[in-house]
Amino acid sequence: MSTETNTKVKGYGIVLGVLTLALQHGVYLLSHHISSRLGLDPFSPKTAIDDLIPIVPAFIIPYVWSYVYWAMAPMAVSKCEKSHFLKYMAAYVLSMMLGATVLIFVPTYMDRVAEGLQNPDMHGFGVRLMQFWYSLDGGDMAYNLLPSFHCVNSTISYLGVARRPEIPKWYRVYSLVLTLLIYASTLFVKQHFLPDVFAGIAVALLSWGIVSALWNRRKAVSA
Repeated sequence: MSTETNTKVKGYGIVLGVLTLALQHGVYLLSHHISSRLGLDPFSPKTAIDDLIPIVPAFIIPYVWSYVYWAMAPMAVSKCEKSHFLKYMAAYVLSMMLGATVLIFVPTYMDRVAEGLQNPDMHGFGVRLMQFWYSLDGGDMAYNLLPSFHCVNSTISYLGVARRPEIPKWYRVYSLVLTLLIYASTLFVKQHFLPDVFAGIAVALLSWGIVSALWNRRKAVSA
């Protein structure tokens, strides 16, 4: 029997679910290091619209949950035929490469104090979790904003399962809804500005489009 009909989660999907998290973190840190060594001055990509977006601490939940979602993505996509899984991984790697290139040569920053994220009048579990998360990621200053890797990864994770009959409908809906919540969370917890979100989505769509075009051309040639 062909293994292509086996819609169970594969072992390589589990392994790559962990490895892709490590890859993303490594790319994120290395990009900032290279940019700093090149002496490139970061700028703030903030827009006037960003001033109108309030801080909503509850959105730290989907923001943090995104890491679980990204680890689950290769596992879910491994339920599909292997050629689709390889296409998904190729798009993921390309999106990391394109994203890293932008992070290095177009460095950005956010002053979290100026954004009101240290406001002593804010209280509650969401606020404490936000502030804990900031302490792990630069403290009062944030870097590597554009493109948002939260948006890059989440978009690729959704594209990997979209319209795939091997994936249960509930998971496809879950993936779409969570991806949209993650987009919103990056703005409502002030981890990113609006251009970062659009750039992250654009990098993911561009990567997926390039890989899809190459995949289709390869299939046409081999047919």
